[in-house]
Amino acid sequence: MSRYARALTAGTSSAILLCAVASADDTTEILNGQINLQAQVNANGQVVAGQTGNVNLTAVGAGNMLDVETQTSHDVTSDQQFGGFVTSTATTSGVELTGTTTTTSSAYGNSAVLELRGDSDIAITQSATDGSNVFSGASLNVDGYSFSNITAATAAANAVETVGSYGGIEGPISQDSGAAVEARANVEARTGGLGEFSVTAATASGNAIRSEGDESSVILATDQANRGAVRASARVNAGGGGVFTTVAAQAQGNGLDIATEWAYGEARGTQVNSGTTDAEANINIGNFDNESILASSESLGNSAILTNLGTDTFLGLAQTNTGGVSSIMRFDGNNGGEVIGSSSAFGNAATSWGCQACPDTQTEGTINQVNTGTVNSTFQTQYLTGWGTTGTATAIGNSATFVIQDSGQ
Repeated sequence: MSRYARALTAGTSSAILLCAVASADDTTEILNGQINLQAQVNANGQVVAGQTGNVNLTAVGAGNMLDVETQTSHDVTSDQQFGGFVTSTATTSGVELTGTTTTTSSAYGNSAVLELRGDSDIAITQSATDGSNVFSGASLNVDGYSFSNITAATAAANAVETVGSYGGIEGPISQDSGAAVEARANVEARTGGLGEFSVTAATASGNAIRSEGDESSVILATDQANRGAVRASARVNAGGGGVFTTVAAQAQGNGLDIATEWAYGEARGTQVNSGTTDAEANINIGNFDNESILASSESLGNSAILTNLGTDTFLGLAQTNTGGVSSIMRFDGNNGGEVIGSSSAFGNAATSWGCQACPDTQTEGTINQVNTGTVNSTFQTQYLTGWGTTGTATAIGNSATFVIQDSGQ
Protein backbone atom coordinates (compact mmCIF):
# COMPACT_ATOMS: atom_id res chain seq x y z
CA MET A 1 0.00 0.00 0.00
CA SER A 2 2.93 2.37 0.65
CA ARG A 3 3.88 2.86 -3.00
CA TYR A 4 0.60 2.62 -4.91
CA ALA A 5 -0.20 6.34 -4.58
CA ARG A 6 2.85 7.08 -6.64
CA ALA A 7 1.79 4.64 -9.37
CA LEU A 8 -1.83 5.44 -10.17
CA THR A 9 -4.50 7.25 -8.16
CA ALA A 10 -8.18 7.70 -9.03
CA GLY A 11 -10.34 9.86 -6.77
CA THR A 12 -9.26 12.30 -4.09
CA SER A 13 -10.98 14.19 -1.34
CA SER A 14 -13.51 16.88 -2.18
CA ALA A 15 -12.22 18.90 0.80
CA ILE A 16 -8.62 18.72 1.94
CA LEU A 17 -6.80 20.49 4.76
CA LEU A 18 -3.15 19.54 4.90
CA CYS A 19 -0.63 21.66 6.76
CA ALA A 20 2.46 21.44 8.93
CA VAL A 21 3.16 23.61 11.95
CA ALA A 22 5.82 23.65 14.64
CA SER A 23 4.57 22.90 18.14
CA ALA A 24 5.98 24.05 21.47
CA ASP A 25 8.13 20.91 21.75
CA ASP A 26 9.62 21.59 18.29
CA THR A 27 7.86 18.56 16.79
CA THR A 28 6.38 19.25 13.38
CA GLU A 29 2.64 18.61 13.14
CA ILE A 30 0.76 17.38 10.07
CA LEU A 31 -3.01 17.99 10.07
CA ASN A 32 -5.17 16.29 7.44
CA GLY A 33 -8.94 16.50 6.90
CA GLN A 34 -10.63 14.80 3.94
CA ILE A 35 -14.33 14.44 3.12
CA ASN A 36 -15.53 12.60 0.03
CA LEU A 37 -19.26 11.90 0.17
CA GLN A 38 -21.56 10.68 -2.63
CA ALA A 39 -18.40 9.81 -4.50
CA GLN A 40 -18.23 8.09 -7.87
CA VAL A 41 -14.62 6.99 -8.24
CA ASN A 42 -13.59 4.61 -11.02
CA ALA A 43 -10.17 3.32 -12.06
CA ASN A 44 -9.90 0.96 -15.02
CA GLY A 45 -6.78 -0.57 -16.56
CA GLN A 46 -6.74 -2.84 -19.62
CA VAL A 47 -4.06 -4.61 -21.63
CA VAL A 48 -4.87 -6.64 -24.75
CA ALA A 49 -2.03 -8.46 -26.49
CA GLY A 50 -1.49 -11.28 -28.95
CA GLN A 51 2.01 -12.41 -28.13
CA THR A 52 4.16 -10.44 -25.71
CA GLY A 53 6.76 -10.70 -22.96
CA ASN A 54 6.34 -9.05 -19.56
CA VAL A 55 3.12 -7.25 -18.66
CA ASN A 56 2.78 -5.06 -15.55
CA LEU A 57 -0.68 -3.54 -15.03
CA THR A 58 -1.86 -1.69 -11.91
CA ALA A 59 -5.14 0.07 -11.16
CA VAL A 60 -5.92 1.98 -7.95
CA GLY A 61 -9.11 3.73 -6.87
CA ALA A 62 -9.55 5.61 -3.59
CA GLY A 63 -12.05 8.00 -2.08
CA ASN A 64 -9.57 9.64 0.32
CA MET A 65 -5.84 9.05 0.39
CA LEU A 66 -3.10 10.31 2.71
CA ASP A 67 0.59 9.48 2.16
CA VAL A 68 3.18 10.82 4.64
CA GLU A 69 6.91 10.13 4.56
CA THR A 70 9.22 11.91 7.02
CA GLN A 71 12.88 11.88 8.02
CA THR A 72 12.40 13.57 11.42
CA SER A 73 9.87 13.37 14.25
CA HIS A 74 6.34 14.40 13.20
CA ASP A 75 2.94 14.31 14.87
CA VAL A 76 0.12 13.37 12.49
CA THR A 77 -3.60 14.01 12.95
CA SER A 78 -5.96 12.83 10.21
CA ASP A 79 -9.75 12.60 9.79
CA GLN A 80 -11.14 10.92 6.65
CA GLN A 81 -14.83 10.47 5.78
CA PHE A 82 -16.01 8.48 2.77
CA GLY A 83 -19.41 7.75 1.25
CA GLY A 84 -20.34 6.57 -2.23
CA PHE A 85 -18.77 4.12 -4.66
CA VAL A 86 -15.17 3.22 -5.45
CA THR A 87 -14.42 0.75 -8.24
CA SER A 88 -11.02 -0.40 -9.45
CA THR A 89 -10.52 -3.00 -12.19
CA ALA A 90 -7.44 -4.32 -13.99
CA THR A 91 -7.74 -6.77 -16.90
CA THR A 92 -5.01 -8.42 -18.96
CA SER A 93 -5.96 -10.46 -22.04
CA GLY A 94 -3.52 -12.28 -24.29
CA VAL A 95 -2.85 -15.29 -26.50
CA GLU A 96 0.77 -16.13 -25.62
CA LEU A 97 2.30 -14.35 -22.61
CA THR A 98 5.92 -15.48 -22.58
CA GLY A 99 7.20 -13.42 -19.64
CA THR A 100 5.81 -12.51 -16.23
CA THR A 101 2.31 -11.04 -16.25
CA THR A 102 1.34 -8.98 -13.20
CA THR A 103 -2.22 -7.69 -12.93
CA THR A 104 -3.14 -5.90 -9.70
CA SER A 105 -6.12 -3.85 -8.58
CA SER A 106 -6.63 -1.95 -5.29
CA ALA A 107 -9.70 -0.06 -4.05
CA TYR A 108 -10.07 1.93 -0.82
CA GLY A 109 -12.70 4.14 0.72
CA ASN A 110 -10.14 5.75 3.04
CA SER A 111 -6.40 5.10 2.98
CA ALA A 112 -3.63 6.49 5.20
CA VAL A 113 0.02 5.46 4.84
CA LEU A 114 2.51 6.91 7.34
CA GLU A 115 6.26 6.25 7.07
CA LEU A 116 7.71 8.00 10.10
CA ARG A 117 11.24 8.32 11.45
CA GLY A 118 11.83 9.25 15.08
CA ASP A 119 9.27 9.68 17.86
CA SER A 120 5.81 10.46 16.46
CA ASP A 121 2.34 10.83 17.96
CA ILE A 122 -0.59 9.95 15.71
CA ALA A 123 -4.38 10.33 15.85
CA ILE A 124 -6.16 8.71 12.90
CA THR A 125 -9.94 8.58 12.32
CA GLN A 126 -11.61 6.94 9.32
CA SER A 127 -15.31 6.37 8.56
CA ALA A 128 -17.18 4.82 5.63
CA THR A 129 -20.93 5.43 5.57
CA ASP A 130 -23.59 2.73 5.53
CA GLY A 131 -24.61 1.86 1.99
CA SER A 132 -21.30 2.82 0.40
CA ASN A 133 -19.42 0.34 -1.81
CA VAL A 134 -15.79 -0.54 -2.45
CA PHE A 135 -14.97 -3.02 -5.25
CA SER A 136 -11.67 -4.28 -6.64
CA GLY A 137 -11.34 -6.74 -9.52
CA ALA A 138 -8.24 -8.21 -11.18
CA SER A 139 -8.55 -10.54 -14.18
CA LEU A 140 -6.24 -12.48 -16.47
CA ASN A 141 -7.63 -14.00 -19.67
CA VAL A 142 -5.35 -16.33 -21.62
CA ASP A 143 -6.20 -18.02 -24.91
CA GLY A 144 -2.97 -19.95 -25.32
CA TYR A 145 -0.23 -19.88 -22.71
CA SER A 146 1.09 -17.83 -19.80
CA PHE A 147 4.63 -18.55 -18.61
CA SER A 148 4.15 -16.96 -15.17
CA ASN A 149 1.46 -14.72 -13.75
CA ILE A 150 0.38 -12.83 -10.64
CA THR A 151 -3.23 -11.68 -10.41
CA ALA A 152 -4.22 -9.86 -7.20
CA ALA A 153 -7.18 -7.79 -5.98
CA THR A 154 -7.30 -5.84 -2.71
CA ALA A 155 -10.24 -3.89 -1.28
CA ALA A 156 -10.85 -2.12 2.05
CA ALA A 157 -13.33 0.43 3.31
CA ASN A 158 -10.74 1.83 5.76
CA ALA A 159 -7.01 1.08 5.72
CA VAL A 160 -4.15 2.45 7.83
CA GLU A 161 -0.49 1.49 7.50
CA THR A 162 2.28 2.87 9.69
CA VAL A 163 5.98 2.15 9.33
CA GLY A 164 8.24 3.49 12.06
CA SER A 165 12.02 3.50 12.38
CA TYR A 166 14.42 4.56 15.16
CA GLY A 167 11.90 6.07 17.54
CA GLY A 168 8.31 5.27 18.41
CA ILE A 169 4.76 5.59 17.09
CA GLU A 170 2.01 6.13 19.63
CA GLY A 171 -1.64 7.13 19.54
CA PRO A 172 -5.23 6.18 18.76
CA ILE A 173 -6.64 4.78 15.50
CA SER A 174 -10.41 4.68 15.06
CA GLN A 175 -12.17 3.01 12.10
CA ASP A 176 -15.91 2.66 11.44
CA SER A 177 -17.44 1.09 8.31
CA GLY A 178 -20.89 0.27 7.02
CA ALA A 179 -19.63 -0.24 3.45
CA ALA A 180 -20.01 -3.33 1.29
CA VAL A 181 -16.49 -4.44 0.31
CA GLU A 182 -15.55 -6.99 -2.36
CA ALA A 183 -12.26 -8.17 -3.86
CA ARG A 184 -12.37 -10.52 -6.85
CA ALA A 185 -9.37 -12.14 -8.62
CA ASN A 186 -10.05 -14.30 -11.69
CA VAL A 187 -7.86 -16.27 -14.06
CA GLU A 188 -9.44 -17.73 -17.21
CA ALA A 189 -7.29 -20.03 -19.36
CA ARG A 190 -9.75 -22.75 -20.27
CA THR A 191 -7.86 -23.97 -23.33
CA GLY A 192 -4.41 -22.87 -22.19
CA GLY A 193 -1.86 -23.51 -19.45
CA LEU A 194 -0.46 -21.54 -16.54
CA GLY A 195 3.22 -22.23 -17.17
CA GLU A 196 5.94 -22.10 -14.53
CA PHE A 197 4.05 -20.49 -11.67
CA SER A 198 0.69 -18.83 -11.10
CA VAL A 199 -0.50 -16.77 -8.12
CA THR A 200 -4.11 -15.62 -7.75
CA ALA A 201 -5.09 -13.72 -4.58
CA ALA A 202 -8.02 -11.69 -3.27
CA THR A 203 -8.08 -9.78 0.04
CA ALA A 204 -11.06 -7.82 1.38
CA SER A 205 -11.37 -5.91 4.66
CA GLY A 206 -13.93 -3.71 6.30
CA ASN A 207 -11.26 -2.11 8.52
CA ALA A 208 -7.55 -2.86 8.36
CA ILE A 209 -4.62 -1.60 10.45
CA ARG A 210 -1.04 -2.65 9.83
CA SER A 211 1.87 -1.24 11.83
CA GLU A 212 5.58 -2.07 11.64
CA GLY A 213 8.43 -0.92 13.85
CA ASP A 214 12.12 -1.27 13.01
CA GLU A 215 13.91 -0.40 16.25
CA SER A 216 10.79 1.70 16.79
CA SER A 217 8.16 1.04 19.44
CA VAL A 218 4.48 0.77 18.48
CA ILE A 219 1.84 1.69 21.08
CA LEU A 220 -1.67 1.85 19.64
CA ALA A 221 -5.16 2.37 21.07
CA THR A 222 -7.46 0.92 18.42
CA ASP A 223 -11.22 1.02 17.92
CA GLN A 224 -12.65 -0.87 14.92
CA ALA A 225 -16.33 -1.38 14.04
CA ASN A 226 -17.62 -3.02 10.85
CA ARG A 227 -21.26 -3.49 9.81
CA GLY A 228 -20.84 -4.00 6.07
CA ALA A 229 -20.68 -7.24 4.09
CA VAL A 230 -17.12 -8.25 3.17
CA ARG A 231 -16.35 -10.75 0.40
CA ALA A 232 -13.16 -12.10 -1.20
CA SER A 233 -13.10 -14.58 -4.08
CA ALA A 234 -10.14 -16.05 -5.97
CA ARG A 235 -11.00 -18.23 -8.98
CA VAL A 236 -8.90 -20.12 -11.51
CA ASN A 237 -10.35 -21.93 -14.52
CA ALA A 238 -7.61 -23.42 -16.70
CA GLY A 239 -6.93 -26.26 -19.10
CA GLY A 240 -3.65 -26.96 -17.31
CA GLY A 241 -1.96 -25.77 -14.16
CA GLY A 242 1.39 -24.17 -13.48
CA VAL A 243 4.25 -26.13 -11.96
CA PHE A 244 3.31 -24.21 -8.82
CA THR A 245 -0.22 -22.79 -8.70
CA THR A 246 -1.26 -20.77 -5.65
CA VAL A 247 -4.79 -19.50 -5.05
CA ALA A 248 -5.72 -17.57 -1.88
CA ALA A 249 -8.73 -15.62 -0.61
CA GLN A 250 -9.08 -13.74 2.68
CA ALA A 251 -12.03 -11.74 4.03
CA GLN A 252 -12.11 -9.96 7.39
CA GLY A 253 -14.45 -7.55 9.08
CA ASN A 254 -11.75 -5.99 11.27
CA GLY A 255 -8.03 -6.70 11.02
CA LEU A 256 -5.12 -5.54 13.20
CA ASP A 257 -1.53 -6.57 12.43
CA ILE A 258 1.44 -5.22 14.41
CA ALA A 259 5.06 -6.31 14.01
CA THR A 260 8.03 -4.83 15.89
CA GLU A 261 11.73 -5.64 16.14
CA TRP A 262 13.95 -4.63 19.06
CA ALA A 263 11.34 -2.24 20.44
CA TYR A 264 8.23 -2.45 22.59
CA GLY A 265 4.94 -3.48 20.95
CA GLU A 266 1.51 -2.81 22.44
CA ALA A 267 -2.09 -2.77 21.22
CA ARG A 268 -5.18 -2.12 23.33
CA GLY A 269 -8.72 -1.62 22.09
CA THR A 270 -11.91 -3.12 20.68
CA GLN A 271 -13.05 -4.90 17.54
CA VAL A 272 -16.78 -5.22 16.81
CA ASN A 273 -18.03 -6.95 13.67
CA SER A 274 -21.71 -7.45 12.75
CA GLY A 275 -21.29 -7.77 8.97
CA THR A 276 -21.00 -11.03 7.06
CA THR A 277 -17.54 -12.13 5.90
CA ASP A 278 -17.21 -14.61 3.02
CA ALA A 279 -14.03 -16.01 1.47
CA GLU A 280 -13.89 -18.46 -1.42
CA ALA A 281 -11.01 -20.07 -3.32
CA ASN A 282 -12.31 -21.99 -6.33
CA ILE A 283 -9.98 -23.87 -8.70
CA ASN A 284 -10.95 -25.85 -11.80
CA ILE A 285 -7.95 -27.23 -13.70
CA GLY A 286 -7.75 -29.96 -16.36
CA ASN A 287 -4.57 -32.05 -16.28
CA PHE A 288 -2.00 -30.90 -13.72
CA ASP A 289 0.64 -33.65 -14.00
CA ASN A 290 3.83 -33.09 -12.01
CA GLU A 291 2.34 -29.95 -10.54
CA SER A 292 1.46 -28.65 -7.07
CA ILE A 293 -1.79 -26.87 -6.30
CA LEU A 294 -1.64 -24.69 -3.16
CA ALA A 295 -4.98 -23.21 -2.14
CA SER A 296 -6.30 -21.42 0.94
CA SER A 297 -9.45 -19.63 1.99
CA GLU A 298 -9.73 -17.68 5.26
CA SER A 299 -12.65 -15.72 6.68
CA LEU A 300 -12.58 -13.79 9.96
CA GLY A 301 -15.01 -11.59 11.80
CA ASN A 302 -12.23 -10.02 13.90
CA SER A 303 -8.50 -10.69 13.63
CA ALA A 304 -5.55 -9.38 15.66
CA ILE A 305 -1.89 -10.38 15.35
CA LEU A 306 1.00 -8.97 17.39
CA THR A 307 4.54 -10.22 16.69
CA ASN A 308 7.73 -9.04 18.34
CA LEU A 309 11.41 -9.88 18.22
CA GLY A 310 13.51 -9.34 21.30
CA THR A 311 11.46 -7.04 23.58
CA ASP A 312 8.28 -6.85 25.67
CA THR A 313 4.76 -6.96 24.25
CA PHE A 314 1.21 -6.45 25.45
CA LEU A 315 -1.99 -7.34 23.56
CA GLY A 316 -5.23 -6.24 25.20
CA LEU A 317 -8.39 -6.57 23.12
CA ALA A 318 -12.13 -7.02 23.44
CA GLN A 319 -13.48 -8.77 20.33
CA THR A 320 -17.19 -9.18 19.55
CA ASN A 321 -18.53 -10.89 16.44
CA THR A 322 -22.22 -11.29 15.60
CA GLY A 323 -21.86 -11.62 11.81
CA GLY A 324 -21.88 -14.81 9.79
CA VAL A 325 -18.44 -16.12 8.80
CA SER A 326 -17.99 -18.47 5.83
CA SER A 327 -14.92 -19.96 4.15
CA ILE A 328 -14.92 -22.31 1.14
CA MET A 329 -12.03 -23.96 -0.70
CA ARG A 330 -12.90 -26.10 -3.74
CA PHE A 331 -10.68 -27.89 -6.24
CA ASP A 332 -11.71 -29.87 -9.32
CA GLY A 333 -9.17 -31.51 -11.65
CA ASN A 334 -8.46 -34.42 -13.96
CA ASN A 335 -5.08 -36.18 -13.84
CA GLY A 336 -2.36 -34.54 -11.88
CA GLY A 337 0.08 -34.05 -9.06
CA GLU A 338 -0.64 -32.90 -5.51
CA VAL A 339 -3.22 -30.67 -3.87
CA ILE A 340 -2.42 -28.89 -0.60
CA GLY A 341 -5.23 -26.72 0.71
CA SER A 342 -7.00 -25.28 3.72
CA SER A 343 -10.23 -23.55 4.63
CA SER A 344 -10.53 -21.67 7.92
CA ALA A 345 -13.23 -19.55 9.50
CA PHE A 346 -13.02 -17.65 12.81
CA GLY A 347 -15.52 -15.46 14.59
CA ASN A 348 -12.71 -13.91 16.66
CA ALA A 349 -8.98 -14.64 16.42
CA ALA A 350 -6.15 -13.11 18.44
CA THR A 351 -2.48 -14.15 18.28
CA SER A 352 0.54 -12.81 20.15
CA TRP A 353 3.98 -14.15 19.24
CA GLY A 354 7.22 -13.21 20.89
CA CYS A 355 10.78 -14.36 20.30
CA GLN A 356 12.70 -13.71 23.49
CA ALA A 357 16.14 -13.14 22.01
CA CYS A 358 17.05 -10.84 24.91
CA PRO A 359 16.88 -11.78 28.61
CA ASP A 360 14.16 -10.58 30.98
CA THR A 361 11.57 -9.90 28.29
CA GLN A 362 7.86 -10.47 28.81
CA THR A 363 4.85 -11.22 26.64
CA GLU A 364 1.58 -10.23 28.29
CA GLY A 365 -2.04 -9.90 27.24
CA THR A 366 -5.70 -9.71 28.15
CA ILE A 367 -8.23 -11.03 25.61
CA ASN A 368 -12.03 -10.97 25.91
CA GLN A 369 -13.90 -12.66 23.04
CA VAL A 370 -17.64 -13.00 22.37
CA ASN A 371 -19.02 -14.73 19.28
CA THR A 372 -22.68 -15.28 18.42
CA GLY A 373 -22.29 -15.49 14.64
CA THR A 374 -22.52 -18.66 12.56
CA VAL A 375 -19.08 -19.95 11.53
CA ASN A 376 -18.77 -22.34 8.55
CA SER A 377 -15.73 -23.81 6.84
CA THR A 378 -15.69 -26.14 3.82
CA PHE A 379 -12.78 -27.94 2.16
CA GLN A 380 -13.58 -29.94 -0.97
CA THR A 381 -11.37 -31.52 -3.61
CA GLN A 382 -11.93 -34.04 -6.39
CA TYR A 383 -9.78 -35.31 -9.26
CA LEU A 384 -9.16 -38.50 -11.24
CA THR A 385 -5.54 -39.34 -10.41
CA GLY A 386 -2.77 -37.62 -8.50
CA TRP A 387 0.06 -37.87 -5.98
CA GLY A 388 -2.13 -37.05 -3.04
CA THR A 389 -4.10 -34.47 -1.08
CA THR A 390 -3.43 -32.64 2.17
CA GLY A 391 -6.39 -30.60 3.35
CA THR A 392 -7.85 -29.04 6.47
CA ALA A 393 -11.17 -27.45 7.32
CA THR A 394 -11.26 -25.32 10.48
CA ALA A 395 -14.21 -23.50 12.02
CA ILE A 396 -13.73 -21.78 15.41
CA GLY A 397 -15.91 -19.28 17.21
CA ASN A 398 -13.18 -17.79 19.45
CA SER A 399 -9.43 -18.40 19.23
CA ALA A 400 -6.70 -16.83 21.39
CA THR A 401 -3.06 -17.91 21.01
CA PHE A 402 0.03 -16.77 22.90
CA VAL A 403 3.40 -18.10 21.75
CA ILE A 404 6.63 -17.35 23.59
CA GLN A 405 9.70 -18.78 21.84
CA ASP A 406 13.29 -18.66 23.04
CA SER A 407 15.97 -17.53 20.64
CA GLY A 408 17.39 -20.30 18.52
CA GLN A 409 14.25 -22.46 18.68
